[in-house]
Amino acid sequence: MYGIGKVAATATVIALAFAAPTGVSAADDKKTTTESMKRTASDSWITAKTKIALFADSRAPGSSVHVETKSGMVSLRGKVESAAEKQAAEEIARGIEGIRGVKNELQVVPGSAKKLVDVKDDEITTQVKNRLEKDTKLKTVDVRTDNGVVTLQGRLPNITDSARASQMAREVPGVRAVRNDTTYDNPKVSLESERPTRARPVSMTTKHHTPAAARADDDVRMAQEKLKEKGFDPGPADGFWGPRTASAVGEFQRKENMTVTKRLDRETRTKLALAPSKTQNP
Repeated sequence: MYGIGKVAATATVIALAFAAPTGVSAADDKKTTTESMKRTASDSWITAKTKIALFADSRAPGSSVHVETKSGMVSLRGKVESAAEKQAAEEIARGIEGIRGVKNELQVVPGSAKKLVDVKDDEITTQVKNRLEKDTKLKTVDVRTDNGVVTLQGRLPNITDSARASQMAREVPGVRAVRNDTTYDNPKVSLESERPTRARPVSMTTKHHTPAAARADDDVRMAQEKLKEKGFDPGPADGFWGPRTASAVGEFQRKENMTVTKRLDRETRTKLALAPSKTQNP
């Protein structure tokens, strides 16, 4: 009897030993799943922002570049016609906030260039509108064209829809570049939120002035007005930070022989005679 009792006690200890980690494992799994969801959202944001930037820059054939993001690492795949286009695509991607690196797997295939169709601006505008109107989420986007450069304006549900609008416009024959000035309701999931720190609300002006488009920002509006005064085109002085404003900041920095960050950092704000920002870290 004593032997049987000892065996039973031993079995109970063993069962508890194996059962104990179960709760910990479940918690770990839940934490991993949550982090994975946040990472996916951030990767989606980075992918969309990269696509919009590629479509907006005539140096790179945005419609020929496939973009994927995993854990903040951007991969570029597809075929381009020159080493210059390959390099330009990588430079554009590296300018996106939140990336941890760029893997440039673009293939240079000389002689595969597609001849640009000489299309009038009004014809391009009509074709772009016709394409966007077929999508219920994009049909309200305003379109205008100037010398082959299409500008998109309007409010969209999220950044993914905004990127899709750029892609659809860029695929129209004759379009040289797409300036995407659309705004969107859903703010990005910041990479900051994935770190084990106390959550904080996403505002219009994050560390790198990424647009959440929830409201106009007076700080951005002042910068846009200053850029216009100096002969640069940031788009409408509406207080919304977008690719067009970032491009104007980059051109200003280039002219002033500054490091081109396309951001309102401390040096840029000083050059533009803007008051120091309370939210911007240099």
